[in-house]
Amino acid sequence: MKLSILQENLAKGLATVSRSVASRAQLPVLSNILLATDQGRLKLSATNLETGINHWLGAKVEKEGAISVPARVFAEFVASLPAEKINLATRENNLLVNCGHYQAEFNGLVATEFPKIPSVKGKPDISFSSSSLTKAINQVAFAAAQDEGRPVLTGVLFLVKGKQLILVATDGYRLGIKKLPTTKGITESKELKKGLIIPSRTLLELARTVGETDQEGSLGLTITQEVNQAIFSSPETEVVSRLIEGKYPDFEKIIPGKGKTNLTIDIAELTRAVRVAAIFAREAANIVRFKIDKKGLEITADTAQIGRNIARIEAKVSGVGGRIAFNSRYLLDLLGVVEGEQINLELSGSLNPGVFTLAKDGSYLHIIMPVRIQE
Repeated sequence: MKLSILQENLAKGLATVSRSVASRAQLPVLSNILLATDQGRLKLSATNLETGINHWLGAKVEKEGAISVPARVFAEFVASLPAEKINLATRENNLLVNCGHYQAEFNGLVATEFPKIPSVKGKPDISFSSSSLTKAINQVAFAAAQDEGRPVLTGVLFLVKGKQLILVATDGYRLGIKKLPTTKGITESKELKKGLIIPSRTLLELARTVGETDQEGSLGLTITQEVNQAIFSSPETEVVSRLIEGKYPDFEKIIPGKGKTNLTIDIAELTRAVRVAAIFAREAANIVRFKIDKKGLEITADTAQIGRNIARIEAKVSGVGGRIAFNSRYLLDLLGVVEGEQINLELSGSLNPGVFTLAKDGSYLHIIMPVRIQE
């Protein structure tokens, strides 16, 4: 292999793929990044066996070839070089790097030892708007479980129902649902009609990668049946994920009926009040209390060792008043991803879930289970 590439482009590309390098690799090759020439471009690849990534960069290729090198050291070295042209060449199992007055030689491994990462051949099966899908992922994926005890809950459900694509995530204490309009290709997908469960970690990484590379374009999805993987693709990047097997819970049964109390609250005001209350709630299991009356919403938190906080914010209230307590972390997670000026909260009792919707976006719903407290 012999090629030249701009330092800035290579550094950015390595930063993108390095996030999929195995942090605790059981095999030495999983700590590496694969560099390979591909139709006049340089392809960078990395995988942790759950998530893989292929990323293409423009380069002047003089000789085809491939090699894998230690990811962390190579990326750190390239990022430290001056913004000049970098020359890369292989010699046996070593990668030679030359940039201005700097030279280095990295011990590598032959490309055939690197795990094969699937790639899209031709056009993807389905296409999405990059910005719409990444926004939906960010609004839903954080609600997935982190505990591997129930693997299906660590993923996000992609399900076509009627003319909508529904993204669902839950950890048993909260539930996020986002609905997107579909195109013909999406509604005809047999896999999406059955439902796909994709690891939330992969999707959040996908949203981050797309946000850095191609937020305004389109994002393709291809399902590889033989290896049970999903490939999200843009012109420069492919993110490959395993699919989670299992039956996802019937999320529609979790959604409560119409509540007795409805509030419309300014998002910025609510965020500020909850963030302040969370300071006092840290030593008390993150519990913040809501008290609703005709005048608005009172938010309190107290800890025996620290003291008590009270904040009163305006809210448009209809129905009966009431009291309920939530985990402040769950509230702040939600408020950190919603857009717009106002959020609606619907309640049907202190022991029933709180249902959050956006005032000007009927496609999004988030449910948080209350905390049982003794007054």
